[in-house]
Formats: sequence, structure tokens, C-alpha cells
Amino acid sequence: MNLTQEIKDLARQSGLDYVGIAPVDRFINAPEGHKPTDLLPGARSVVSMSIKLSKGSLLTMIRGFVHRELRHTSFAYRFFGYGLLNMFFMDRTAFLVAQLLEKEGHIALPIAASGVGSSRDYVAQFSNRHAAVAAGIGEFGWIGLCLTPQNGPRQRFVSVITTADLDPDPMYSGPKLCDVEKCKALGQGTPLCIKYCPMHAYSRKKTKEVVIGGVRMEYADLNFHACASVHNHIVDTDHVKDTYADDGRNPLFELEAKYELERQVYRRGHGCAGCLFVCPVGLPKEIGELVDRELKPDLSRRFKV
Repeated sequence: MNLTQEIKDLARQSGLDYVGIAPVDRFINAPEGHKPTDLLPGARSVVSMSIKLSKGSLLTMIRGFVHRELRHTSFAYRFFGYGLLNMFFMDRTAFLVAQLLEKEGHIALPIAASGVGSSRDYVAQFSNRHAAVAAGIGEFGWIGLCLTPQNGPRQRFVSVITTADLDPDPMYSGPKLCDVEKCKALGQGTPLCIKYCPMHAYSRKKTKEVVIGGVRMEYADLNFHACASVHNHIVDTDHVKDTYADDGRNPLFELEAKYELERQVYRRGHGCAGCLFVCPVGLPKEIGELVDRELKPDLSRRFKV
């Protein structure tokens, strides 16, 4: 058995659902200071791994959005849909993969799953979602997250950068997962992820463009401060009007800075996930029915979407 297959077997035996390998040349267009070789000189490959979210934990978040008296149940999502997945399953597996690589004489740098390592402006040291796209696990949706055919955006990612020359996986080349025009039709002119964002964190005008492995991709620009503020329960979404500023300002920056300690405490847990609920790609029937019945009408009333 070759080393690439050993890594994939280890990831799956550790409870992860996806694993892919990307050569570092697919990251040539990454920002300076954020390329694999910037973090690990001599890097040759990036291992991307992922675990899907459970339907039950997602359902608790939907119910918590609609019924304030049930907000405490959202901790089932914050822990079993976020914190536990990141720290126990993915970070642990990244550590085990790094151990395996270094046992074979290579250097390996595990990159923690989402929730740590971001700067004040939310620019990650290394992007696990971009690595997932580069490793062929999925493709970017308009939501700015990596979508898979089976689960849409409903999974978490972790990465290991290594000097090992592993066998790369092809980038995703299946049917287009995010059909923006179809999604606009479903949202009466606005993609669902933008229409139903409770913080209005996505721009309706500005987009971001990335090139990975020679493939050009585009997705909506996101005000990360607005997004993270609701994640960390800093603001009550009932009072949010329009937090996205197309001129580049961050309207919630001062408020978030005031609650810096709370932001760090909640760093590895989410308090929203609304965009995950409404994305139609890979949406389980049970969640889709609940979203249509409860979440969408509630957000429509509160935010006049």
C-alpha cells in the first residue's frame, strides 16, 4: 500500500467522510503569505479532509431561530455540529496524518479546522475551504463555501500541508452544483443564501474571484464581521437592518472589538448557519421541509427580504 492510500484509509477509519490530495501548484494564485510553501518551505502536497454535519444538529439551529425559548438547543449544533467535529474528529485526524507522514520521513504541518488562526480581518492563515476545492472534494458555491454533491455546504474541513509528494486527486469536474440563476429564480431575483442571511452579510453587488488549478471561480463577497457577530451572539439579529457596506466599511467592527474576549471564547462554535439551511444543493428533504415551513417565513417577516 502506498503512502497516499494509507493517509486516505486513516482519515476514513477516523470517522471522516471525505479526503483528497492537492499538489501545491494549484495554490499558485493564493495570496502571498498564505500559500502552502509560505507556511512550510518545501511543501509538495496538501491533504484536505472533511466530515459532514448531522441532520439533527442542524434542525436544532432552525428551531432556535424561530422559537427563542428553544435557543438553548442550539448548543447541540455548536458542539456536535461544530466544536466536537473540529477538535475531536478533524484536528485529531490531522494530527494522526501528520504523525504518519513524519514517521515516513516527511515534514507535515496540520492546519486546525475552522475557528482558529484568523487575523482581526478574518483572513485565515491558510484556507481549508480553498484547499478542499483544490483537492477535488467539491466546488465553490455562490455562498463562498465548498459544496459537495451529497451535502452541499454542510460539512467541515481540515488540512495537512506536507513535503511528501503524494498522488493528487483531480479537481471536481462533475455537474455544476451551484446554479446561481436557478437559485435566483427560487429567491425571486436573489440567491437564497443572500436573501435569507439574517445579518445581510453578503453583498448583492460585489463578488470575489479565485483561480485554483487553472479554474476560475466566483462567489459573493462577504462582510466577515457581520457574519461573525451573529455567530458569537454579540448582536441580537432582531435589530439588524443592513450590515453589509459595499464601500468596504465594517459597520460592526467597533461593536465586535468591544466584545473581543467573548469572540475568542466562542471562537470554535457557531450561532447561525442560516446559509447552510437554505442552500438547495444536497439539502436533505427533512431539513428542506422544515426550512420552508418555519425558517423562511420567519426571516421574511423579520428582515423584509
